Amino acid sequence: MYRIYLDWTNLKNDLLSKGFSLNYKTTPKGYEVFILDRGLLWSSNILVAEEITDFETNYKANANKCLYSGDGKMITRAESRPIGTTTHFTGQGDSATNIGDGKELTWDFSTDDDDITPSGVNYKRKRLEFKFLDPIYIKEGAVYFHDAPKGAYLDIYVVCPDGHYYLDNNGVPKQATGDTRIAHYVNSHWICGTCPMGDELNTEACSAEIPSNYKFWLEITVPDTDNVSHGYISLELYRKRTLIL
Repeated sequence: MYRIYLDWTNLKNDLLSKGFSLNYKTTPKGYEVFILDRGLLWSSNILVAEEITDFETNYKANANKCLYSGDGKMITRAESRPIGTTTHFTGQGDSATNIGDGKELTWDFSTDDDDITPSGVNYKRKRLEFKFLDPIYIKEGAVYFHDAPKGAYLDIYVVCPDGHYYLDNNGVPKQATGDTRIAHYVNSHWICGTCPMGDELNTEACSAEIPSNYKFWLEITVPDTDNVSHGYISLELYRKRTLIL
């Protein structure tokens, strides 16, 4: 067992915010709090009056929860949903002030809505830009389409907005100069014909946490002769809120 000491502020900001279970024991001058994560023991001594008040007011009641069943076996969760989040199915992004009433994740090539210039000739493309007010984890999704011609496909990107920061492939922080694609979540997913029951994209695990300042581009590319195809996507997410209460 390897023990790591942190101050109370760093322990709660870096670990409790990610859903780890907190344990404590009372000491003559305050509390010793600790988090067990496999072979690591993270601990902190709470001795300052302000920190003691913070712990007793906001954290103590939920600490020292049992991690074992009645027969002594450790309780495990066979799921990918991060602790503290709930499942959210959506066909829309969020607006600037509310959840679930933002950009509709639909397209229609009988209109010129959301058109952008494609990278290749003899094609046309639409881009649906959307985002979420909270950090999210993408679990799965489904694509529903009608009258898609041969050669049609879609991509989904995670995008760091201009002036914000991201990590490059070496883990080095970079500042985006212009909106910058940082993840190609769905790559050239081909669609053809009609699929009213949905083409599902399934996975055993969810994505890493995607910060709320990032946004998404759903791009649909079709041959430039297409004037009839249309469709939409549905996303399965994990997030802490599904309504603003």
